[in-house]
Amino acid sequence: MEKIKIKSYGKVNLSLDVTGKRDDGYHEIQTLMQKISLFDDVTVTWTGRESKDIEISLTCDKPYLPTDRRNLAYAGAEIMARQFAGEVGGGLIEIKIEKHIPVAAGLAGGSGNGAAVMTALSRIWDTGLGAKELCAMGEELGADVPFCILTQNTGYGLALCTGTGARLTPLRSRFKRAVLLVKPHFGVSTREVYQNIDSCSIEKRPDTDMLVKALRNNSHRHIYSNMINVLEEYTLKHYPEVEKIKEMIEKETYAEKVLMTGSGPTVFAVFSHARSAQEACLHMRKRGYSAYWATTL
Repeated sequence: MEKIKIKSYGKVNLSLDVTGKRDDGYHEIQTLMQKISLFDDVTVTWTGRESKDIEISLTCDKPYLPTDRRNLAYAGAEIMARQFAGEVGGGLIEIKIEKHIPVAAGLAGGSGNGAAVMTALSRIWDTGLGAKELCAMGEELGADVPFCILTQNTGYGLALCTGTGARLTPLRSRFKRAVLLVKPHFGVSTREVYQNIDSCSIEKRPDTDMLVKALRNNSHRHIYSNMINVLEEYTLKHYPEVEKIKEMIEKETYAEKVLMTGSGPTVFAVFSHARSAQEACLHMRKRGYSAYWATTL
């Protein structure tokens, strides 16, 4: 029996621009994904057996989450089992997830869990796969999974993600900040947002090249001026509570920048001091919201 425990970190989108639409219906995007310190604990145990079949068992401390292939952690185990069953033989994969990242929040909680299972099994089975090969396999699970695999297998915490979001350019950054995360009590369908974003009039887009340079140089003025998420044009108009949260944080805290992450509904804010983020977190909890604080990694 072999066991590995991995911290499955969340992410925020420092910027997100939709640059086109492909023939298959998916959108082309440019986004800067940033790893944050909020994480789930994912434990993977492998027990070899004298059989040809690989069984998968998943348990989670959140009983409302699925424990079959609808869960990306389970689906990630299926991908690895399908690829390496001939080499490792039969056995049992046991997955245990302790959730701390809010669900359906746009923080890549589920994607990170899937990435963690694939990473753990690659190490347990000694597959010899590098981060690049594992990222390519993880793309089958979803567009955010390769970024999560990258951060779990390298020292990078920031990447420019293009195409559908799965083509990665790892980046070094000197931008270290405390982060407030506030999630309303509902989810937003990523599919819905992307299906309707083309009909939105997008007034302002990020200069992604400028933002990359600014992050490398820690130029706060150019960082904040290009932290723009064009998906806000749809989500904020159709989910007024998200816009309300954003405005509340801007008016009632010492945030340096406030932005929606992904397609929503979570809004995040950047602070120069951890104490300010902690105080803002308590303030938003008193307002009745699910709020967390973290740091960029």
